[in-house]
Amino acid sequence: MERSEVKITVLNDNRPGRKLLAEHGLSYLVEADGKRILLDTGASDVFLKNAAALGIDLEHLDAVVLSHGHWDHGDGLKHLKGLPLIAHPDCFKKRYHKNRNRHYVGLALNKAQVQQRFSVQLSRKPVWISEKIVFLGEIPKTNNFEAQNTAFEDENGADDFIPDDSGLAIQTARGLVVLSGCAHAGICNTLAHAQNLTGENKIWAVMGGFHLKKSDALTTNTVYYIKQLHIGHVIPTHCTELPALARFFDAFGSTQVATGDCVEL
Repeated sequence: MERSEVKITVLNDNRPGRKLLAEHGLSYLVEADGKRILLDTGASDVFLKNAAALGIDLEHLDAVVLSHGHWDHGDGLKHLKGLPLIAHPDCFKKRYHKNRNRHYVGLALNKAQVQQRFSVQLSRKPVWISEKIVFLGEIPKTNNFEAQNTAFEDENGADDFIPDDSGLAIQTARGLVVLSGCAHAGICNTLAHAQNLTGENKIWAVMGGFHLKKSDALTTNTVYYIKQLHIGHVIPTHCTELPALARFFDAFGSTQVATGDCVEL
């Protein structure tokens, strides 16, 4: 039996577990290729409190990666400092939800405040964190069914398709492990970009928010696309709501992830 090459500890997800705190948001500690990377921070210090409860040190990290500039993924940055931070430059846009009285959904900290707290690397292009781990950078929207509509707008009232949406890809002996925050660019677009970027067609696992809400045509197309890839582990979390989760359970046996879970791949 091959040993796992990637360990993902769920420091926060929407679903509570193991008598830990939980909130709407996402935060993963990713350990792979000798690196310790924090992917997103959730909305508060919940990820820190859960890490402490699990006996996990977050003071010595190789990088913090921000998947995109929404409050539920990046407002926990207020509780960290002195670490390398990788993100897309558009993550600091002022952004609002169209259908909730124009509720602000961007980051609490602005660019200058983040740069005071972190050693910041902003890039639209991929950033290799190690020989096997890459921040995906801006994800091309290449298929005809994802990222066709958006519930968000910028400060000028223009549609905001979250161009800063990104994730991580990790090369392993069994194929790629692809991690998303919310997959606003589309989880299938994200997988295709990871394949093209790394030159690796085989995907061993995909995990993270898939931003699917309903059992609708978008979810149907997504399930079909992922089926064709014969992925070993399909793990939708965070912003993947129950009707879509049921479809993934039927198709792949995917079960809900809870805060405190440890996934080894």
